[in-house]
Amino acid sequence: MSKRNTGKMVEKHMEKVGPIPRYIFDEKIYKDRLGAVDDALLAIKPTDFGKNFTLGGEEKWYSEDPCHKLVKVVREITEEGAEVFLNESICDDIGLRIADRLEKEMDAKDLLLLILRSRGALASRALEQLGLRVFMRGEFVSALVEELNELRPPERHEAQGSVLKVNHQGHPTRTVGLRELQGGVTRTPMECGVLYIPKVEKFPLVDGFFFVNSPRRTLVGLQMTTASAHHTTTSTVRQFTECLAAYFNGWEESSRDMSWEIICVQHAGSTPMNDWRRCDFVNTENLSEDEKEIVAFWDGKVHQYQFVLTRDFVNKIGEMRAQ
Repeated sequence: MSKRNTGKMVEKHMEKVGPIPRYIFDEKIYKDRLGAVDDALLAIKPTDFGKNFTLGGEEKWYSEDPCHKLVKVVREITEEGAEVFLNESICDDIGLRIADRLEKEMDAKDLLLLILRSRGALASRALEQLGLRVFMRGEFVSALVEELNELRPPERHEAQGSVLKVNHQGHPTRTVGLRELQGGVTRTPMECGVLYIPKVEKFPLVDGFFFVNSPRRTLVGLQMTTASAHHTTTSTVRQFTECLAAYFNGWEESSRDMSWEIICVQHAGSTPMNDWRRCDFVNTENLSEDEKEIVAFWDGKVHQYQFVLTRDFVNKIGEMRAQ
């Protein structure tokens, strides 16, 4: 095998089982490890989720525990300067699979509590991996739409509620992962009721998205952040639409009369986002017609909403379930 092919093989193996040398250079050993990871996920009992698989759990574990194949210990310095050791998934792919298991085994309130309990650098990972999945829970969406804060540009005076406020049932009910475009992908039809989650790092503009048909055809993009939001650029929006065109059949035609909503979900400990996020030109001295069209679309058809996850909101979810 050439060095180039060997490099690709090793990279693929690391994506699935983590950067552990003993498991990534030999195909048979890698497959055995991958099978062990699958078995470890299946072997987890519901009582385990609150201990080791909460993206920041502090429980000690032993040699026979399946979590050895799924999580690693990371060192972190708190804001007060204290040294702590926390559990984190070995790699992003395993982290996504753990999040899928958490979503299936736990109710919305417990998922949200896990996010709030995560600390420091792990809080952003918890918010991204678990925060996306709670959008599949009807009680969460019903409560969320009442708390959304619409962010409008100065020239837009008329408020517009989210499509989810009118259509509570428009939330997704299952997830589909979007693999990396490099090497080519097979286009699929756009489906409502599906939460699309990119399986690639640095996916442009959003962390996940879904489509709603009623009361208006809308792409709902989800941004999970612990930091104060920053403005976007025409190149980022262009990259996002190019990705959608590569993933979905007929994107160019179906997107013409489609509005966008972007919901920014923030951790309680982050700086609140209170202002409209602009779409800035990359080069103001040499504006292309394409860039002008993107900014016009952003200013005219994109609606932005902000939501801060707090303990009071989580308690509200608990009260809804008790009724």
